[in-house]
Amino acid sequence: MTTIGQLPLAASVSDSAELAIFQNGQTLSATRAQVLAGVQTALTVPQNSLLGGVGPGTAAPVPITIGANLALSGSTLSATAAPFEIGSLTTGNVPGASDVVPLGQAGENQGVSYANFMAGLGGLTGVPGGTLTATANGGTVARTISALAGNAVSIEDFGAVGDGVTDDSAALLAAIGTGQPVRLGAKTYAIAGECDISGAACSLLGVPGLSILKRNAQSKTGTANTATWINVVCTSFYADGVIFDANASITVGTLAVAIQASCTKTLITRCVFQNAMGGGNGNGLTYLASDPNTTNHHVEDCEFAFNANNGLAIFATDGISVTNCRAHDNSVNGIYADSRDPTFTQKARALHIIGNSCWNNAQVGILVGNFVANNVFTQPFLYGNGNPDILGAIISGNNCYENGIYGVYISGRNILVSANLCTNNSTKVSFGAGILCDTGYCKITGNMITGATAFGIDCGGAAYTEVENNYIDGAHIGLNIGGGQYCTARSNFIQDPVGAGITVQNVESNGNGDNFGLACVGLSIVCNWINYSGSVTGILIRDGAQNVRVEDNIIVANPGANLTTALSAYTDSIILRRNVLNYTTRWALSPATVNGVYTLTVPDIADAVSISQASAPIASIVTTQAAQVTGSVTFIKVTNGGSAYTTATVTISGSGSGASASAWIYGGKIIGIQMSAFGSGYGTGTTVTISGDGTGATATAQVGLPTWPGKELTIDCLAAVTFAAAGASPGQTNWTGAPITVPAGASIDWIGTGANGWRAARFSQSDYVSPNGDGSLTLKTQSGDISIHPAGSGGLRLISDTESTGVLELIGRGSPLNAISAPAGSTFRNLNGGVGATFWVKQSGTGSANWVAVA
Repeated sequence: MTTIGQLPLAASVSDSAELAIFQNGQTLSATRAQVLAGVQTALTVPQNSLLGGVGPGTAAPVPITIGANLALSGSTLSATAAPFEIGSLTTGNVPGASDVVPLGQAGENQGVSYANFMAGLGGLTGVPGGTLTATANGGTVARTISALAGNAVSIEDFGAVGDGVTDDSAALLAAIGTGQPVRLGAKTYAIAGECDISGAACSLLGVPGLSILKRNAQSKTGTANTATWINVVCTSFYADGVIFDANASITVGTLAVAIQASCTKTLITRCVFQNAMGGGNGNGLTYLASDPNTTNHHVEDCEFAFNANNGLAIFATDGISVTNCRAHDNSVNGIYADSRDPTFTQKARALHIIGNSCWNNAQVGILVGNFVANNVFTQPFLYGNGNPDILGAIISGNNCYENGIYGVYISGRNILVSANLCTNNSTKVSFGAGILCDTGYCKITGNMITGATAFGIDCGGAAYTEVENNYIDGAHIGLNIGGGQYCTARSNFIQDPVGAGITVQNVESNGNGDNFGLACVGLSIVCNWINYSGSVTGILIRDGAQNVRVEDNIIVANPGANLTTALSAYTDSIILRRNVLNYTTRWALSPATVNGVYTLTVPDIADAVSISQASAPIASIVTTQAAQVTGSVTFIKVTNGGSAYTTATVTISGSGSGASASAWIYGGKIIGIQMSAFGSGYGTGTTVTISGDGTGATATAQVGLPTWPGKELTIDCLAAVTFAAAGASPGQTNWTGAPITVPAGASIDWIGTGANGWRAARFSQSDYVSPNGDGSLTLKTQSGDISIHPAGSGGLRLISDTESTGVLELIGRGSPLNAISAPAGSTFRNLNGGVGATFWVKQSGTGSANWVAVA
């Protein structure tokens, strides 16, 4: 086969010359023109000129003109202008938002405003900006962004997720470990317990109402003696705007948030402590005992709710203030402070609870201290003021309402309770109170207690405590203040009590038989206002309370009320004076025959009465209450407490029946006896026997009511009234020993003498000296002689307005001549007698001469 190389050469080639080609599986011929169609032919370009394409698409090249500042030399095109260098540009000003920054965007040159250029930086990741500087608002020094960011750290900076599920406790502790304030976002951070917060200081800054630390598990072992969710052991602790949610579904018996003794300074504000379970440890926030450490704690504007025990619990901590907080719906108490140290070493001191609102807690809104003398909380309780757990506190300006038992409960020493509003407490029991004060050396003043509580204020068992200027409205018993020592109820306003205005029991108890260890003595009830209706008792005193002073009280009985119940005092030791019932200062009375005895019955509260008629000598003066309890055993006085008693039975023997009583035992002694039934028909010879496992106890029964020793009663006699002496019951003694007739328009003052009845202290002696209407005077006797008894050797001198010296009527023995001096006209009677020597007359002069015997 012949090859191309073996063919002869053509002399020339034209566009019509043909070539062999292979196309579509065939060998074909094509002209040179066909083959070269579309192939650019050779270009011839003059020197120092350019060709190029300037039109759209593909086209033949065209010449290009060389512009200014450009030169073509050989194969090089160059610019004659100087190079563009930013450093050589003119210095400008601080860029403005509308200034333009050149950028290459999408393959083109673009001008972007400076505002848009800077806004784009936020969309870049990984751009370090920590070395940038800024000046904080109000500051004067610029600092780097990293330094400013270090003012507080975010928990997210340490890996927290904040989804409420992932455990963020490690991140929290790492953030706290920086020593900077830790910022919490508006998230729920799951924190597993135990989480121990240690170091010098911790500061948690949340968004109030939105930042939540919630326990997701109690799965870690910590350093607390009692297992705790968040255990604060750092020296100082600050939290603001954080919700501490202990998680109601976790019911193990741990503490929730606990401040240990090592933490001596806290400031907790705008936080919430909720859902702590676990019974006795289920407090929202707990301050554990730190006394005697000097501490500085303040809890302000926080909320404590839905906890299984107390909302806030404070144990033996000094110098803590709880202000403007809210505690509600806790299963025991809202705010609780106590010690409970069985060695009585640790106390709670300088406690400050002001301006809080506590409602719907199952037991007490605010509870401070306890009344258990030995801090052993098993029944039977041993009550008393001997070992107070609270030393110095103020509870003021709080609003406690609709709590199950008490609005405010205090027990301790030197506690001021003032200006609190307690409304509708004791919603769950029949024995609660607006304020309960089992205290010593305390003051309860200026509080407002309203609603149908069992007691407005209950101070049973208190000592050296003043209850004054409180307003109590609608309680069953307005104020109970018995069973204590040297207390005062002063200037209280008690409105519409249901059972009694003020009550006093000789010995108080908790209602379960555990008494308070004191018998009432030295009680003052003064200057109070009591308004009542029906048969409510204004002031009630029972079981022989001793040394009770009832003075200057105003009692107002509404229309239709029983006036005889204004005062009911079953005691033989009371100072009762200047009290007013319905603004009546003198009661108009009429004596009447009672069981054959002409009797004057006076209101117990009265200091003065008037009588407009009397048809017979009055042989009995009794009070209204005394008349009602004649023949009843009103109280029993212990004369010897004995020893070694744990049980005792009281037996009453006498002519009557139905009286019964029980003994109060404290420290092995009988300290008092409480009447449970007064009986009837008893009289002289009624006896009391105390039997039991001890020895030596004795007591006496009081049948009826005695005339109170020192009781003053003035009787204005608008008609002539005679008071019997012999045979009067109670006794009506006077210095004459005879009946007394008080003329119309005169008065008689009687003084009570106890079992001996009444003694006439001041009265008009008209039975002996009777002024007459014409200005004359009559001296007389009821029987026997009138005796005139000058002292020594003195005589009876008769004088007148015109004769100031007058004459003497003298007696003696022997002759007066030259022995007795007297003015002329005087007489002398010689008691030796004898004819011509018995009756002598002074004839002249003033000396001892000129006496003449005339008979």
